[in-house]
Amino acid sequence: MSSWDRSKSIPWSLVRQDGRDPDAYKEQVFKSLQKQMMNETRDDVESVSSAMDGSEQQQEEKSTIVPYSTGDMFKMAAFGGTIGSITGAVFGFMDSMRTAGESPVLQKASNQAKARYMMEGTTRSATIFGVFFGGFHLVKYGLRVAVNPGEWTEIGVAGAISMGALMSRPAFRPSMPYAGMLVVMDGVQIVMREWDKDK
Repeated sequence: MSSWDRSKSIPWSLVRQDGRDPDAYKEQVFKSLQKQMMNETRDDVESVSSAMDGSEQQQEEKSTIVPYSTGDMFKMAAFGGTIGSITGAVFGFMDSMRTAGESPVLQKASNQAKARYMMEGTTRSATIFGVFFGGFHLVKYGLRVAVNPGEWTEIGVAGAISMGALMSRPAFRPSMPYAGMLVVMDGVQIVMREWDKDK
């Protein structure tokens, strides 16, 4: 085999131009090339693994961290306030009708007085439930942004805080069963959503 055939496997940049035979330093060139390749391979593997670790960590952070958005917060509060107000108006109207039918004083009152009483009861109940359920959704959103414990924990903690606030005023305590129903319905909505995903 000629020296040309042996030297063609050596990169031209490493072939000495002093006229020496490439066979004399061929092993030295191959060892330096191998060492260079090993270092580059190790650096590539380290950079790829660090990039993978970084991307996995970023994906994990992205999946657990919910960024704060004022628009989302207002949407949650508006949704809770709307649903709570509608629910409160219905229950307030039903309670006012029942009370107007059972009360001996209201039975003797004029129809206009009964209508005013029912309107006041409906408005009061709609306001209480609107504030309650809007606050419940605000607490849920705050928990999601702060620690993102999961939907069930959010409902449990936000429900306890909201129900505690409702229980703090004796005038609001009769509304607690209806308020509890709203919190339970929020959990039912999660179950239904998960059930639809499984289909």
